[in-house]
Amino acid sequence: MDIKAYLYDAAGADEEVSPEDVDIRKLKAKQLLWINVSERHEETIRRVAAAIHLEGVPIHSVIRKEDRPRIENYGTFFRFSINSVRMEKDSNPKALVIDYIVGRNFVVTVHDGDVEYFDDFRKREKGETNLGELDAESFLATLLDLHIVSYFKAMEEIERRVDKFDENILETEMDSNQLLSEMVKLRRHVSDLRRWLIPHRDVFYAMSRTDFRQIAESGSVEEYKSLNDHFENAVDAIERARETVLGVFELYATKSAQTTNTLVQRLTFLTLLTGSLAVIAGILGMNFKADIFDAANGFWMTVAGLAAVAIALTIFARFKRWI
Repeated sequence: MDIKAYLYDAAGADEEVSPEDVDIRKLKAKQLLWINVSERHEETIRRVAAAIHLEGVPIHSVIRKEDRPRIENYGTFFRFSINSVRMEKDSNPKALVIDYIVGRNFVVTVHDGDVEYFDDFRKREKGETNLGELDAESFLATLLDLHIVSYFKAMEEIERRVDKFDENILETEMDSNQLLSEMVKLRRHVSDLRRWLIPHRDVFYAMSRTDFRQIAESGSVEEYKSLNDHFENAVDAIERARETVLGVFELYATKSAQTTNTLVQRLTFLTLLTGSLAVIAGILGMNFKADIFDAANGFWMTVAGLAAVAIALTIFARFKRWI
């Protein structure tokens, strides 16, 4: 079904209900209604609004799926949208726009498809709960905190990929074009997360101000202050993730410099070796008479001597760790 409604009753039993069976005007103090709509369709949203007798719902604003989160206060309820994120292993991050409509003892969420942390939240609460004791504002703070956690999970996936790159750089020789291509992808993923998360500051700060009556008059003011702190921690984590991605390039540059230094050392030794042998051969090629020229195996003795010099220099270079 595209619509799921859950009635949390601290004085009774929690149950999944039909929106048509609940009148939000008759909800008691320890009852909370959460309606989760997984289809951003005009008729579906109108059905929900009519079922719970909610008037003045900005249907077209909800359907429009705005890119930037913003909040609107309608007196008896308030409405806002957020950009949640979904990022599976080895996949690109995807933005998921979720609209909230919040009033006295009810919360309506509208989105396309499934929201993983909504499903996890429902699976966690298998028995009777005390969620009915929460007002709508406190319940909303819980869902928004799970929303922020989704960004932390996305950054964990990016950090996992960065660690994998670090291992590949240290253990193998990576093609520079491949590395730069993958780095650009990671940098773009981090930029997407930052671009989606930063605009939430307008919504979260608005909710924590004293002029936002619905929350200021509820018992959840401290929860929204903690929510803002959690949000700022997520922003800081994204900024650190950007630096971590840049650290991959620095590690690659360091590895490349080390490889170049090793190559230069080996070429220098090779030059020293061939130069030494050339000096010996040049001396023997001078126009003077020596006993070695009269020996029957003089040529092979010379070759053996040159080989011995080459081996000795190689052993010395290995001992000095030049090669």
